[in-house]
Amino acid sequence: MRSTHSAGLRAAAIALTTIGLAHTAYGQPPGAAADTPAASFLAHSPQYPLLPRDLETELALSAAPRHLRDAASVLVLGPTGYVTALQRGGAFTCLVSRRGGDLFPVCWDAEGVRSLLPVDLDDARLRLEGKSGAEIEQTIMSGYKDGRYRPPARAGIAYMLSPLRYRIDEGGHATRSTPNPHVMFYAPNLTDADIGGQRGSVAFINKVGPDGMIIVPVGQQERETIAGESRVLTERLERILAYTPQR
Repeated sequence: MRSTHSAGLRAAAIALTTIGLAHTAYGQPPGAAADTPAASFLAHSPQYPLLPRDLETELALSAAPRHLRDAASVLVLGPTGYVTALQRGGAFTCLVSRRGGDLFPVCWDAEGVRSLLPVDLDDARLRLEGKSGAEIEQTIMSGYKDGRYRPPARAGIAYMLSPLRYRIDEGGHATRSTPNPHVMFYAPNLTDADIGGQRGSVAFINKVGPDGMIIVPVGQQERETIAGESRVLTERLERILAYTPQR
């Protein structure tokens, strides 16, 4: 167990070092400053759009509670994978995940950075290299089996407090998901039966597996406050994604 844990730490350190080195080579996508639709500066996959760096940074940080944002590091997607936009001293790292065409902000604690963030990084890199979703999921499943990836080794928390989440299909068309700001506690291989959970209740398991989470939605008052604070950010992101809400 100890050798596997050490290997995981080394892998995460190498990944984050690589991200830091790539930072100097990454520029803002063409036309990004004008908030043009994402189709004009797509990465190699329409499901993984590149966003203006300032927008993606703000969007990533919106996953975290306000008292953590000033010390959180931020990763943003570049043409070949995630790169460092802000390197700070806090324990949390935030990014806008695009795994499988599911675009949402998330902020990982130190344990999440070591164990779960590498999956997000590899997912983006492989998709931008031209791998299919099925190939990537098989690679990730194999990675958990052979020890390249590992479930969280201790209790921890990740934040998804932003109300913004979009499904992007292979043609690049975005559909907004129902807002559900929440916090997540690591729960590898647990089920709803283990915690007395039920989807839509005060706590439930998002999926059973090494990266399973206990989902705890925020209360109605917090949801309304978050939605109000995110209005300008929502409008800007939806303009970039060329998303038109259904009337």
